[in-house]
Amino acid sequence: MVSITVDESGQRVEHIAFVPAPLPAEFTLENKTWMAVFEASRNLTRLNAIAQERLENPKLLVRPTIRREAVSTSAIEGTVSSMLDVMRSDTDVTLPRSAATIEVLNFVRATEHAITRRASLPLSVRFACELHEILMKGTQGQDWQTGRVRRTQVFIGSRRGRSIRHASYVPPPPGDALRDGLSRWEKWIHADSPMHPLVRAAVAHYQFEALHPFTDGNGRIGRLLAVMQIIDYGMLTDPIVNLSPYIEARADEYRKRLRDVSTKGAWDAWIRFFCDAFAEQAFDAEVRIRALLIWRDGMLERLRKKRVKGVAHDVVGDLIAHPSVTVK
Repeated sequence: MVSITVDESGQRVEHIAFVPAPLPAEFTLENKTWMAVFEASRNLTRLNAIAQERLENPKLLVRPTIRREAVSTSAIEGTVSSMLDVMRSDTDVTLPRSAATIEVLNFVRATEHAITRRASLPLSVRFACELHEILMKGTQGQDWQTGRVRRTQVFIGSRRGRSIRHASYVPPPPGDALRDGLSRWEKWIHADSPMHPLVRAAVAHYQFEALHPFTDGNGRIGRLLAVMQIIDYGMLTDPIVNLSPYIEARADEYRKRLRDVSTKGAWDAWIRFFCDAFAEQAFDAEVRIRALLIWRDGMLERLRKKRVKGVAHDVVGDLIAHPSVTVK
């Protein structure tokens, strides 16, 4: 904890900010936590295998997965747009877009940038800043700090006006505490470690959220980085799992688990929650893929029986990635 002073309507207010401790090199976890880790690992392995082995082009799954994640991760933060609105806006750029839909589509663009950028830039503070700039472009949250580590104090969860006195969480102040914390976070995620990749991703996600490097958009960026980290650690080839729908349905628990790490050191409960999310969502993604394969094979069989050849067969595959189309 560190003492801070903030200005509220011309009045100087003294408060306390939380500075998370440097992350340890290892954890001693309960057996039930390891069970959650192994279940998530098994489900992710199966998901990756079915995508790579059963689909001629597994990357067709990436496009709809990103959009579903964009809708859900935005909803967690109170930005609500429908999957249909997002698909329509993707298909027809002339359609008017609500502020919420713009934010959701920004997340899509940020994810697309992350996928291509990771080939030339490792996960890092700079990487996160690039994603943040894309995420906030043209939104109410865009300001002079967009795409930068914040230089002002922020706080979370004030339910009684806008005073820091009533905040549920006050992250580190800008300056050395925040910069040093982010530097240690970056080194930690790239350090050689025998720690299980899912445990590393869970711990790194907590630390990113606790540091809260941006004035807005931290949750969305943090969840995107978690999936990218799983890919970097070799557990997935492509971002074909949606982390956020699980969290969206349990948003209060998600925030509590993160908060309990800060206040109680409750790492086990947080890591279990994180791994349960990946386990359930990887299983859900596998079910979706199997359903798509049944649909695809059925459509191709109908075309074969009608002796339809050529581009129609390609269209069937393309519809997996582009379920919303126009006649143009």
